[in-house]
Amino acid sequence: MFDFKKYIIEELNSAGIDLKNIDIVRPPKEDMGDFALPCFTINIEECNNPHDKAEKILKMLRLNENIISRMNVVGPYLNFFVNKNFIANETLKEIQSNEKYGSKGFGKGKDLLIEHTSINPNASPHIGRSRNSIIGDFLVRLYKFEGYNVEANYFINDIGKQIAMLLVGVEKLGNIDNITFKDMLNLYIDINELVKTDKNIEKQVFNYLYQLESGNEEVRDKFKRITDICVQGQQDIFKKLDIKWDNFTHESDYVFENKTSEILDKLMTAGRLKEDENGRLYVDLTGYNIPTKSPVLVLTREDKTSLYPLRDIAYTISKIERNSDNNLIVLGEDQEVYMQQIASALDILGYPAPKLISYDFVLLNGDKMATREGKVVLLEEFIEKAKEKIIEVFKEKGNSVSEELVSDLAASCIKYNMLNVNRKKTVNFNLETATDFQGNSAIYLLYNYVRINSILEKSNYNFDNSQIYKFKEELEHSLINSLYDFPDVITNSFNTQESVVITNYLQSISQKFARYYEQVSILSEDDEIIKNSRLALLNATKKVLSNGMSILGIHPVNKF
Repeated sequence: MFDFKKYIIEELNSAGIDLKNIDIVRPPKEDMGDFALPCFTINIEECNNPHDKAEKILKMLRLNENIISRMNVVGPYLNFFVNKNFIANETLKEIQSNEKYGSKGFGKGKDLLIEHTSINPNASPHIGRSRNSIIGDFLVRLYKFEGYNVEANYFINDIGKQIAMLLVGVEKLGNIDNITFKDMLNLYIDINELVKTDKNIEKQVFNYLYQLESGNEEVRDKFKRITDICVQGQQDIFKKLDIKWDNFTHESDYVFENKTSEILDKLMTAGRLKEDENGRLYVDLTGYNIPTKSPVLVLTREDKTSLYPLRDIAYTISKIERNSDNNLIVLGEDQEVYMQQIASALDILGYPAPKLISYDFVLLNGDKMATREGKVVLLEEFIEKAKEKIIEVFKEKGNSVSEELVSDLAASCIKYNMLNVNRKKTVNFNLETATDFQGNSAIYLLYNYVRINSILEKSNYNFDNSQIYKFKEELEHSLINSLYDFPDVITNSFNTQESVVITNYLQSISQKFARYYEQVSILSEDDEIIKNSRLALLNATKKVLSNGMSILGIHPVNKF
């Protein structure tokens, strides 16, 4: 597709204009032009004022009117107005002939490994945990769209204190032979309360961990039975959001295969493994710029059983050995210091660290969630609440909705509400906003998508690559301009790992289409060329919405 920015820059360079560190931008208002050159720092002989520089450059340029129809100066900017017929033909033909319109193929021929979610297999996940999964799944889809061969990884903590605590809870308060996934959360909460008054419980927990790492097969089997139930239950819930993984790895593998012991030996050889007064082994991170009170990372308990960081280092090394070039991990921002510690330990061992993609918390009515305190709203329950709300909204409109569609819409609403916030900002989830047909929501995007699809079905529209496009409304040019920008939007999202770049764009596209739908005749237009051009514009808008929503994990639906 024709690159207007590149063309303008090449013409400026040919005219002797030095654009060092200066970019062509979109003006803040559409009536000011399609592209603009800021002239603040451009060096023009005998011109100090940016406005005068813009005027001088205007006189120096001779652009092809079939590409740039006119130019004008507004303050310190030189504005360019593109030829409307040219951009319409270039954009619509590219979109309709390119199924992956928006992708620049950055990942073609490349592999990428990403780890996300990896929650403890001790209970049903709460809605706050889902932000990690939804961001991770968005990144998987984004990188696949850009051509990467993506492997999504899940690290199962099947050997930690929380699992041992749950096992004791099952044995004291339940029955390991008939325990179900739904029982796990209450058991975990109850045993955490009981341990506050019964110190023998904690002794039993650590005894189980010691026996596990010492090779006790019976204990190992008990741990596996508990974690298998939890992992399967958690995956069943995430499937409702269409979130899946390619590879599952158990922490215990690195203990039973002596990988953790090998790491301790290497740290000892490097002179970085130390033992504290309690007998715990730690890695000395002196010299690394980590914002902690003490430059140490504890790796074992007093009895030398492994702690999570040691197993995490072993797992991370295995990931790096599989892919050291494109390796990502999604974690909450409260884990940033921890990841600096892991990265420092990896550096001592001679390995690079994965790239961290961090995010802030999720609040419901201003409250943060904590599993062990029982202060949670379960993701499974929240999905059901979203479904109930959507059914209620449809009833208010006098419509019914199938179970399959309401499930899809609930998942889309939850994902969009999570992804429509900069990942470094807190999400304060609001179910009313998330299911609003007229607001900034997945429902609003899908509603307009369905409208477009309905018009196209009624028209029996078929794309013809030889079609001549003819438009006469400013709204049409505005919408075409926005569709032209889609590849740059995806590139921006790719470079920043920010989903909100795409949600904002799709919201803007939907709003423009909604105004177009209300103000411009399409099926009743008498001029066949204009009518077919408008149908082509709608078809291109549908494809861009579809591609954008698919990257977000939102399933386009053809009918409500």
